[in-house]
Order: sequence, then C-alpha cells, then structure tokens
Amino acid sequence: MRTRSLKYLPIWFGTAMIGCFAITYAMSTSANDVSILFPYISDTGTLVPESCVFAQLLNICACLGGLCGYCWYGHQVYRIETLDCTKPHSKFARLTLGFGFVAALGISIVANFQETTMNVVHLIGALMTFGFGTVYCACVSHASRVYLGAPRWLWILRSILSFIDAVCFVITIAFIYLAGVTHHPPEKWDPDEPGYLFHSISVSCEWFMAACFIAFFFTMIYELRDYTLDSVKVRRRGISQEEEVYQVEI
Repeated sequence: MRTRSLKYLPIWFGTAMIGCFAITYAMSTSANDVSILFPYISDTGTLVPESCVFAQLLNICACLGGLCGYCWYGHQVYRIETLDCTKPHSKFARLTLGFGFVAALGISIVANFQETTMNVVHLIGALMTFGFGTVYCACVSHASRVYLGAPRWLWILRSILSFIDAVCFVITIAFIYLAGVTHHPPEKWDPDEPGYLFHSISVSCEWFMAACFIAFFFTMIYELRDYTLDSVKVRRRGISQEEEVYQVEI
C-alpha cells in the first residue's frame, strides 16, 4: 500500500498561497489594474483575467488549508489520547478544528466573490479568513504549549506568529476605516489622495498578516512529518475486508 507523509500538505498549502499572490500581483500590476506599491491582496485579483487565476488558486488553497487543519486535529487527538489528557482538551480540539474550517471557508468566499461585484460578501469572507484564522492560530499555539508536549521553540514561534497576526488584524481593520475605504474604495491609490498613509499602513499589515499565516502553517510540518496518508480504498457494500480486491491509489 502506498503511503505519503502528511508533511507535504502544509508545504503545498504555503506554496499555493505564495504562488497565487505572486502570479496575480504580477498580472494586475503589468496590466496597470492596481498600483505597484500597496495594493490590497484582493485588489490584485479583482479584474479579469487575474480574477480567474485568483479564484482558482485560492479555492485550491481553501481545500488544502482545511485538510491541514483536519490532519493537525488528528495529531491533536492522538496526543490527547496518548498523554491521557482530560475531556475538556478533546472539546477544545474540536473547537479549534471548527475555527480552522471557518477560516478555510472564508478563503473560498474571498476567492469567488470579488469586491467589485459583491463587496459585502467579500468582506465577510475576509473577516472569516483573517479573524477566525487568527483565533485558530492562537488555539493551536495554546494547545502546543499547554498539553501537547510540543518543543519549547515551536510553541514560542507559534505564539509570536499568532500575536503578530492579531496585531496586524486589528491595525488593518482600524486603518481601513481611517483611510475611508468604506466611502471611497479605489483599486489604484494616488499618493496625494486623502487617507493614502492610512491605506499604506493597512495594506502593509494585511500582507504581513498573510505572510505570518503561511509561516504558521509551515510550522505544522514538524508534527505532520510523523504521520502518513494511506491510499484511498473503494469498497463495495457487503464485501468484507478479506474479500476486498480493488484499491484505488492516488
């Protein structure tokens, strides 16, 4: 039976996210759809054709992110059972997984509802991604420190990334409001426009927050390297494992 290490999931997720941002940024700036300096991540994937690439790649990232969260939940459950932790830790693990799934769903919403067509839905997706994503990172950091027996350097690194995410999230939201984006949302900003400084700070924090999220998922490689994924089996109803003959390998 063919097996694969789960450590590749966060690698694929991070690589797909970086590739998505790099490709859509290059496409949107070369087409002069956004300013080279300080475009929001969503702005780089708003107009055709970059919006098509943006949506497709982020949908893939949403699936990979959800799988990463689920696999890390499996690690969390295994450690809870191995270390004979108390019942509240199991509930906390499920709650953490829920936050991760909501954040992954938010990525898909951001991808498919562009800000120029359905801005309210797009903003809800962004809040789900960054808001619940920040909470998810904090929960994983807490679990790593308190009862999963993670190395000291690992939970400290995760705690730092979670703290940076939280700070950047608050600053991004606050400076979006100060920049007046809710009243005047251009895709290209002129340095002479009112609120440009606030806009620049907000955009910088958004990009930095996204980078920290990607780095956080890369930390999962440390634990997931000890787990493998078996080939998918297709079994007909009523057939016992002894009679099973067909197996689909991916």
